[in-house]
Amino acid sequence: MASASPVRGMLLCHAGAHRLAFEAHEVVSITSPGGGDAASAALAFRAPPAASRVLVATSGGTVGVDALEIDSETHWLMPVPGVVAGASGGSLRGFVLARGELWPLLGLADFERFLRRLPRGAA
Repeated sequence: MASASPVRGMLLCHAGAHRLAFEAHEVVSITSPGGGDAASAALAFRAPPAASRVLVATSGGTVGVDALEIDSETHWLMPVPGVVAGASGGSLRGFVLARGELWPLLGLADFERFLRRLPRGAA
């Protein structure tokens, strides 16, 4: 198992009761939903989409989240256990302990592609 590495600058997001984190440098902008075709992070949890913010990736892909906070602290990235490595289509990069809770750190563009492959009736 690989050792932990430092990560600084993340967006701590919520999709319903679920937590997600993305590295800030992967986000070009944050917009409000409105007429766009953002993939809702809630689909990954089989929940109905209800995004209030849309993250735009450097790839141009978009992911909708319910809420977000910017975290500029340095946290240690814990590696992905092999048993869950494929569960998010390869977008899971590891876990960080931030604000007393464990957050899965995802690659934004990879997560967006994973969400697009989910059946629309997954919720």
